[in-house]
Amino acid sequence: MTMLGLDEGFVEKSFEEMEEDMKELLTMAERQKKEASELLRSSESLRNQSIDLRKDLPEKAEGIWQEADKLQADSKELMRQSVDNKLKANDIKHRLDVHQQIVEVIDHADELWKGAIKSKRL
Repeated sequence: MTMLGLDEGFVEKSFEEMEEDMKELLTMAERQKKEASELLRSSESLRNQSIDLRKDLPEKAEGIWQEADKLQADSKELMRQSVDNKLKANDIKHRLDVHQQIVEVIDHADELWKGAIKSKRL
């Protein structure tokens, strides 16, 4: 459920929890990207095997080709998940950056206020 365009799970979390979530998402995205790359390499290897077997063992070659297609589809799905997790992590980072900017503005305003009081300008 969203509240004013924000995910309630993030609204209820502390700065540190959100930062940890961001790091976990980035780690997961990197792992998924590596797995996708490995699956793609395996798929290419199987395709090459299938081509080599096409004349002598057409049925086996077709089975290998289908397995390569499955690995390629799995690779694409992992890449999609990786990109999705990176987007989520970037969304959290943006929220953390906005939070930090707000804190800095408040701190600066507080310093100005204290300075004004000390110099009896108010």
